[in-house]
Amino acid sequence: MSEGTWSGSLDPECDPGDISADGRANALRLFNLYRWLADLPPVVTEPTRDAQAQACALMMDANNSLSHEPPESWKCYSKTGADGARTSNISSGPGVASVLGYLIDPGNESTFGHRRIILSNDLGPIGLGSTGKSGASCMQNLGGTGRAGKEWTAWPPPGVFPMQAYGDRWSSLSDTGWSIQSEDIELEDAEVTITSGGAPLAVDVEPLQGGYGSTNAIRIVPNGWDPQAGQTYSVSVSGISAAIAYDVVFVDCG
Repeated sequence: MSEGTWSGSLDPECDPGDISADGRANALRLFNLYRWLADLPPVVTEPTRDAQAQACALMMDANNSLSHEPPESWKCYSKTGADGARTSNISSGPGVASVLGYLIDPGNESTFGHRRIILSNDLGPIGLGSTGKSGASCMQNLGGTGRAGKEWTAWPPPGVFPMQAYGDRWSSLSDTGWSIQSEDIELEDAEVTITSGGAPLAVDVEPLQGGYGSTNAIRIVPNGWDPQAGQTYSVSVSGISAAIAYDVVFVDCG
């Protein structure tokens, strides 16, 4: 999918410009595809949030660094960009490619903050900004007014799940972990079993910090195995107020 074309420029002009319509549309399309897989409603972008995300992306690219609290000494600093940085997922990669990275979420295994916000009941509208295929990107997503109302959300979710969404060339969900998040179900004492073809598979389970897109969440790490296309994996969660059970069917979309 095209990353689009960036119309701005870095230091010294520091013009945030904008990402072309196809770049923003492709990032949003992928974003909503993953939410659809998780049985969550689509979200839309909003111009003010897009502007914050675009100014944020300019700052990240100009300084070749990532920060949710960029100092005023940064190249191309602006209040608009700083506001965007504080309320965004931020990436050193372009907008379309970064969406899957947020859902794999390497380096954030204690929170899965990027993933949980994308899969939040409250998400939307959002802002998307990027400095093109060799630049940085920001996804403004805090302060949403969505009301999806799901009792719990898993990643990978119940149902058919494409292997192409399981990982990228750097990492996969076998490395970072699967997850379940909920606003109302306390998960810290959850016991999780995963089976395939009736055979139990080893997993490690740990609670995640609250406040990142959901009040409660757990990380489920495959221990010594990877899912295979064409196989069904049955997940069962006990030790909580309302037991959870679902199947994930992995498919290769080519």
